[in-house]
Amino acid sequence: MRIAIGSDHRGAKVAKSLTADVFFRNHYGEENPLRNVDELPGAYLIDGVDVSESFDGESRGELENFAGVAPLSYSGSLEKLAVDLNDPPRSVDYPDVAAAVAEAVSDGRADYGVLICGTGIGMCITANKFRGVRAALCSNLVVAELSRRHNNANVLCLSGEFLGLTAIESIVRAWLTTPFDGGRHQRRLDLIAEIERETGL
Repeated sequence: MRIAIGSDHRGAKVAKSLTADVFFRNHYGEENPLRNVDELPGAYLIDGVDVSESFDGESRGELENFAGVAPLSYSGSLEKLAVDLNDPPRSVDYPDVAAAVAEAVSDGRADYGVLICGTGIGMCITANKFRGVRAALCSNLVVAELSRRHNNANVLCLSGEFLGLTAIESIVRAWLTTPFDGGRHQRRLDLIAEIERETGL
């Protein structure tokens, strides 16, 4: 599974913990690209994510089997999002980060996106400007599951300041493992897609 994850300075600590403890489960060796990173602002593509509760890391072998963490750029402008991860945290414009993640989902480079800012609202607004992106701001497990079952959401937006890390990890796991119900919900998504075409989004 390919996950695009992005955060501004207000979601950076959460993004780091989430990436290390959920997406890179038990991969804390010398080659771990996160080992000297205090925070994780910016946008990144993580390849080979496994969110199984039983995954202990050994079945994946070495860290390189995850294909590492590769920076994303919006419209090819890496400089626009470049953040030196060894620097102290500084202000990051959330629209740039959200656009990089949403574009990756929209064009198929990522299967899903996860965006974290102070409230999650700004990231969600920005991500939904991209064709085919269905970003959902989720504050609990029920909302997260319904956003997948009913809306087939492909970008999860989270508050880095109003949710605890334990809650966020549970929400992310539930969101990534909940299937879309289809049926009448697909008809409604088709209507949304038609609105996208009509408005030129």
